[in-house]
Formats: sequence, C-alpha cells, structure tokens
Amino acid sequence: MSGHAPRPTYRAPERPDTFIRRLKNWEAVASSGTTTGDVKDPPSGGGGGAGPVPFSQTRAGLIFAGQQSRELLTIQRQDAVTLAKQQDVDARARDTISRNFERAQLQSRIDADAKARADERARERVIAVNQLRAERQGVFSQLMKSGDQARAVIFGLGFGPDNDVFDARARALGTTTDEIQGVSRARFGRTSTQAITERALSRVLGRGVTIGREGVIGLGSAVKSARAFAQGGTDIQDLLASAFGVGSLREGGAPGISPARFQELLKEVTPTGVGR
Repeated sequence: MSGHAPRPTYRAPERPDTFIRRLKNWEAVASSGTTTGDVKDPPSGGGGGAGPVPFSQTRAGLIFAGQQSRELLTIQRQDAVTLAKQQDVDARARDTISRNFERAQLQSRIDADAKARADERARERVIAVNQLRAERQGVFSQLMKSGDQARAVIFGLGFGPDNDVFDARARALGTTTDEIQGVSRARFGRTSTQAITERALSRVLGRGVTIGREGVIGLGSAVKSARAFAQGGTDIQDLLASAFGVGSLREGGAPGISPARFQELLKEVTPTGVGR
C-alpha cells in the first residue's frame, strides 16, 4: 500500500555472552591499550537500519580511553609523590623552626640565669668591698685616736703590715687596696696628715723627716730624741713613740721598736726616766 510509512527493520538483541565478552575486551583496552582480538569496529551504517556506533565504543575510542586513563594515573602518581616530598620538606622545616625556637628559649633562660648570678655576685662584691672599706677606715681612725699617728700615715699610704692584711682581703675580692682605700692617697698631699706629721717630726727633732714606703726616714737614734721627748707634751711624746715604733726599712735606718723598749732607751740617758 503506497500510502503507508516504511516498516522499521527489526534487529535482534545481542546475546548476553557476546555482550559480556565485548565488555571484558573494553576493560582490557582501557587498562592496557590492547584487545584480545575479539573487538571489532562495527560498521558505521548499513542494512538493518542500525545507527552509527559512538567513537567511545570503537577500537580507536577504547585505545584512546586507555591511554587517557594511563596518563591520568601517571599524573596522579607524580602528584602524589610531589605532594609527599613537599609534605616531608614542610615537616622538616617545621621541625627545624621548632628546634630553633626551643634552643633560643633555652639559651634565653641560660643567659637570664647567668645574668642573674652575675648581678648577684656583683651585689655581693659591692657589699664586701664597702664592708672592707669601712673596716679599713675604722683601723685608720683607731690608729689616729690611739696616738699612733706615724703608723696611721703609713697605713693610709697603703704600706705596712696593717695594710698588707687588707691588701690580701682585697685581692680575694678581685680588687686592690686602691679601690677599698677609704682614706684615699690623694688626702696625703702637702696639707694632708702625711705632710702635717712630717713637718711636726722635723720641727721636734730638728732634722728633715719623711714618711713613705720605707717607713719614717731621718729619725736618728732614739737616745738622741730623749731631750725632745722630755721637753714635749703628751702629743709630742705620742708622736715620737709612734715614729720610732714604725722605724725605717732603709739601709742604715733604725728599725721600729716597741714603746717599752723606747722607754728603756730613754731611761739610759735620763736616770729618773721620763714619765708620761
């Protein structure tokens, strides 16, 4: 009948075992890019009214898909390796930063402790030096009060056995008597205790007398000073006893004598002795 539409061509459904085989071949192609030889590109057209087969279902399409899959897998693996390396680098960097921070903190604590100890030692040293200075000033004052003026001058200048004791203690503190000298050597100028004492002895004995490292120089003998001792008052007698008690270390000079021995020598020239 010429007025009716063409009758559709019937295509029998594909057998299940054939479809399964084709599916396995596609999977093999996707993973390796090869086939078992069973996959064939179907005709692009032809009898039976069948439509065109998609490219993805052709041999070329399957090979292309397999290549794409392998390239993608390779890229993923490379990215994973790169990421792992970067994570390792980052972890090492964090560890380094953490260790450096911990070391810096530890060093800061060590430095703070060291500074605290140094400050404490400095404070203790200042206290010890001040105490030693006060003791030294006390010794000088005591010598002056007791009438031992010549010995006080020697001590104030930084000489003599009394000074040696303080010098040893000063060295133990890491300093010298110059630092602890409460009675500064600058005080012993021409208007100082040293100059006053030298002038007084020179006037009493009628000869030039000086006081220094070697003791009292120019005293002469104790016997020759008997007249001056007898004629002088208590201050003069104390001054002479102090000067002869110090004596002189210079070659040819008279060594120091005790007050008792000084009195004995004076009695030799004054039979009745010289009372004080």
